[in-house]
Amino acid sequence: MNSLTLGDLSTMFRRSSLITQNKTDLNTYSMEVASGLKADLSKSVSGDFTPLASMERSLRTFESYQRGIDDAAFFGSSMQNVLGTVADHVDTSAGPLLNAASYNDAATIEITSTQARATLDSVVNAFNTRAGGRAIFGGAATHTTPLQSSEILMSEIQTAIAGAASADDILTAVDAWFEPGTGNYDTVMYNGSTSPKSGFVLNDQETATFDVTATAQGIRETLKGFVLGALVSEGALAGNIDEQAQLMQTAGERLYGASAQLQQLSAQVGTQEAKVEAASQRNTTEKYATERAKSEIVSADIYDSATKLQQAEAQLEMMYTITARLSNLKLSDYI
Repeated sequence: MNSLTLGDLSTMFRRSSLITQNKTDLNTYSMEVASGLKADLSKSVSGDFTPLASMERSLRTFESYQRGIDDAAFFGSSMQNVLGTVADHVDTSAGPLLNAASYNDAATIEITSTQARATLDSVVNAFNTRAGGRAIFGGAATHTTPLQSSEILMSEIQTAIAGAASADDILTAVDAWFEPGTGNYDTVMYNGSTSPKSGFVLNDQETATFDVTATAQGIRETLKGFVLGALVSEGALAGNIDEQAQLMQTAGERLYGASAQLQQLSAQVGTQEAKVEAASQRNTTEKYATERAKSEIVSADIYDSATKLQQAEAQLEMMYTITARLSNLKLSDYI
């Protein structure tokens, strides 16, 4: 009858323990090679997860700030695009208005005035542009359309200049209509809020505020210039070429003045865009540094893990080979 000695049992248990340990090592190093992360993170941080948790919170905060930064960049870029588009309309319209005035020709004045009227449509629509579903130039009232249509604008102006017999009379009436605080522009044409839109949070200390609204003087002057240029096509000062020419002259001059004011608004927006860009760079840098620090804690040394994986595979293969050979031993082989 065969029997096992204590030495046999000890050898068997030790061999089984080694095989189990090798299997564990094999799984551990396989996981590290495949994922690039340490399998035993608790050992890596010596049981203290506080620094790692702090890094995770920081990374989530950076992601939150980046969303605000991206939103601010999009909003600012949209506002800048509108101002650029309108500035192009102003620059291409001012010269023809002045030229038409100098020609003092009824047909030329009529054609140029009609062009100014068509451009007014485009300008009003531009200031009503929305970015991500939000009105850009409506202040805090981002859900509204900031300006009434150009048709309503011209109808209101026609009422305001009723009875005007000269270009100066028209200019006086139009200036009064657009005057901040006392004119009808703020109550009839502008639908937005008098409060600026809330700022975009860039980090725990900075916000970007794009507070240009359609009540800005540069925008008033732009609309005023196109209105003055369009009035002839609406029948203003009919039959009086000299007065119409003066009106066109004034319209061109007002647009040239508005061009400089639009540049100032663009610079104002650009200042905020620069702040957004600087915040984005800082956020990216700090996020990268935190990710590197986290990586040093959680990332495995792939080369070291691969080497140990090969060693574990070799050891396990050797153990199985030895076990297989021992299981085939017979007493007759030694007699």
